[in-house]
Amino acid sequence: MHLPRRQFIHLLSATAVWAMIGRRSRAADAPAAAPIRPAVKLRNPCVAIQLGGVSLVDEGIEPVLDFLRDKARVNTIWFNTYTWDHGTGGRQIEGFPFPDHGVQVYDNDFVGGAVFDYDRRYFERTILSEFRSPDYQGRNLLAELLPKARERGLDVVAWDFFYPNDFNPKKLKHLDRVVEIDVHGRPTWAPCNNNPDWRQHMYGRVEVYLRQYPELAGIAWGQERMGPLMNLIGGGWTQPFVSCFCPHCLRKAEERNLSVERAREGFIALEKLLAAAHASERPVDGYFVTFWRLLSQYPEILAWEKLWTDSYHETRADVYRIAKSIAPEKPLGFHILHQATLSPFYRAEEDYAETATYADFVKPAMYNVAGGERMASFLDRISGTIFHDAKPEDVLPFYYKIMNYDEAAFTELPRAGLSAGYVARETRRVLDAVQGRIAVYPGIDVGVPGRGKQVTPQDVRASVQAVFASGAPGIVLSRKYSEMKLANLAAAGDALREAGLV
Repeated sequence: MHLPRRQFIHLLSATAVWAMIGRRSRAADAPAAAPIRPAVKLRNPCVAIQLGGVSLVDEGIEPVLDFLRDKARVNTIWFNTYTWDHGTGGRQIEGFPFPDHGVQVYDNDFVGGAVFDYDRRYFERTILSEFRSPDYQGRNLLAELLPKARERGLDVVAWDFFYPNDFNPKKLKHLDRVVEIDVHGRPTWAPCNNNPDWRQHMYGRVEVYLRQYPELAGIAWGQERMGPLMNLIGGGWTQPFVSCFCPHCLRKAEERNLSVERAREGFIALEKLLAAAHASERPVDGYFVTFWRLLSQYPEILAWEKLWTDSYHETRADVYRIAKSIAPEKPLGFHILHQATLSPFYRAEEDYAETATYADFVKPAMYNVAGGERMASFLDRISGTIFHDAKPEDVLPFYYKIMNYDEAAFTELPRAGLSAGYVARETRRVLDAVQGRIAVYPGIDVGVPGRGKQVTPQDVRASVQAVFASGAPGIVLSRKYSEMKLANLAAAGDALREAGLV
């Protein structure tokens, strides 16, 4: 069979990429080799902003793009094409003040889903084939945005984001058939990364972006999830249950010679310990010693955590592989959960050196102003579980040492936020980890809702300066335009001009 030259080159590139990607299940102990990648088109500097469809509907596509280009000096739009999460897809979250633009009414009727049309043939191998958003009268906002962005010299990246807390069967048909099963055998509301229907649902979206919308400049992929141990000890806020024990995960455990019953026993024992912590019923040897004893008695706890985490990373690697097989020149990268900068436990599981083997860029969330409140919440939660022998104020000095931070006292954290120094240290840490193999675009706080310190133009200016002074080639203004004040966005543009970057 004769292949056109373009298809032949793409096939060779895809083959190289597939050979490059290391799968944990096959080479868990092998050192990561520097990948040989096809040439990827990356803007330098990349000045991106996360933008939801609601802003285009409320304010008009052209006025929004003109402001972002002219005032904030944005050159890349991360358009939120797929989400079920109000925090990334809707207007301001209820209970927080509106910014100085957009419709000043909370959209509590937001549903979510895809704000683009798609060919159903890409979802023939999954039961999750009906996910078109009913919001905005079914407008194909992606198709409307692309030509207007191109006219202004702006790139558009598909910002595909999944967060399980806003996810339920009423929104996505057949969700209940792909969800994780908890340690007690009960179905949850979070889909399992080992479920083939869920995987095909994700892979199909990648194909749609790159085949149906060739004007897209790339894909930014986000899935804010953590493993059962991380969720149980209070390290995060994504899901409050221990999972997954579905048939697909049980089969994977069997392949690893991992005892399912021992894992169940261990997690249930750990649940009991943490219930005692919640009731302040201290064991004889204290909470942390008892926690460590359980890990020693049930190494299956950590093994099950690794099974979950490996599956998560394998899914991300597969998303990358599929994208490279279609459009190797277009970048695909990953949003990294804020917990990677807040939790030493989750930081250990989010190894940027390994992620660099299957990504073109990463966007580590460094929401510094809201980060003070988030850091205090993390310390409060962890001090209510495995560190319940101490108070958050006791844990804080040691925590700062192991995380290489120098921030406010515990009681001041929500009001102080985190400094531009935190942004600089985290940017350098990620850059050191990836060693130039991929781009690093820190996500900075330009209006993330919180009850503590509120972001100011001075904060934005300092964060932008910290990112680029640390050597990063780009930045993502976060969390979404519909939460940001115009003065804060203009401050980002001012900082970029002052630095001679735009």
